[in-house]
Amino acid sequence: MSRGPEGIYLVLDLDVCASAGHHPADVARAAVAAGVGAVQVRAKRAPVREQVAVTVAVADALRLAGPALLVVDDRVDVALAARARGALVHGVHVGQGDLAVDDVRALLGADAVVGVSAARPQDVRAVPPAADYVGSGPVRLTATKPDAGPALGMDGLATAVAASSLPVVAIGGLAADDVPAVRAAGARSMAVVSAVCGAPDPGAAARALVAAWGGTGGPPGPAADRWPSARAAVVR
Repeated sequence: MSRGPEGIYLVLDLDVCASAGHHPADVARAAVAAGVGAVQVRAKRAPVREQVAVTVAVADALRLAGPALLVVDDRVDVALAARARGALVHGVHVGQGDLAVDDVRALLGADAVVGVSAARPQDVRAVPPAADYVGSGPVRLTATKPDAGPALGMDGLATAVAASSLPVVAIGGLAADDVPAVRAAGARSMAVVSAVCGAPDPGAAARALVAAWGGTGGPPGPAADRWPSARAAVVR
């Protein structure tokens, strides 16, 4: 059974946090305390040592606020280095040009949670069943990832969901008002970036998102119920 995320999924973008004057670990702690069950550390422009340090700091924050799923964007080496420092990192989210899912699992272990970005139906169908979930977008164009490709819209998201044998996480310019349409399109989770990282009060923003998801019939239970590996994952 897939261990993909459900509900609200925070993409913790270091650049957006910095622009808003927030420390990434503080944002992650507030979001998870508000009920967000999955966090992805995204630091595309940061030096690799900074990426490792931030991932460790976020993992430490989630130990207090969690349980929650923690994955690293793209970088298997960062996930491994953070694990070597004792951080509880569950897996990695990879793009079309990154390591293959089988290679990620060979490096991180069979229990790793692996997400794959895919937007076009042919790319969605090509995601191997060994992955845990598909991240599909951008639903709308967003300044946080200008190279993400054309906007799918809600109809395109529904097409991606129909093409996928795995749970789909919608991403791209989404906010609390979008939850009903995202759920109607069939996505099991909705990823947000600026809606939390760029908010004046990230905790309040996260609470509003979690409430919106729960109000549309999304699973309101704790992350430990959704992902048993959130408690059982082993640092390798």
